[in-house]
Amino acid sequence: MTEKRFLSFVMTEGILLTVLGLGMLLLPKITTITFGLMICLGFIIYGVYKTINAFMMRNYIRHFVLNMILGLVLAATGVILFMAPMFNLLIITSIVGTYFLIESISSMAFAIQNRKTLYFWWVELIVAVLQFFLGLIIILGLPSTALWVVGILVGVNFLAAGITMISMVVATKYTYN
Repeated sequence: MTEKRFLSFVMTEGILLTVLGLGMLLLPKITTITFGLMICLGFIIYGVYKTINAFMMRNYIRHFVLNMILGLVLAATGVILFMAPMFNLLIITSIVGTYFLIESISSMAFAIQNRKTLYFWWVELIVAVLQFFLGLIIILGLPSTALWVVGILVGVNFLAAGITMISMVVATKYTYN
């Protein structure tokens, strides 16, 4: 693959991610619900696979019944969450909010612990404080935040990744020309 062809692939991916990110930011509820449904489908498919696999491997593995039960529980969880999408979104959003709270505490500890070693350690501290407030907003805003949080976060991620890719290609072309 030539360098020009590679750069065109990266540019195409960057444009696609940027457009998808903008779409997700414009329609965060649809993005969030779709994400929740995909998780349900993942549980169902993996649960069915695990159950069938345990049955097929019953002569080769010990405690195959436990694997079958786990597969059935996973599949049942997927079906239950699929039938109650708002509950599914509440769980996902709670996990995301909790993640931001825990990550902020970890980032604060890292910044403070390494303040003598790292230049600009205070930037990490600022990011940690922002993460903490974001986590609080998400958790304290439940159940209403469950409708848009995942869509917004995924949309911002796609948009940032797309813009980064486009910037890299433009900078590379500018450097070589």
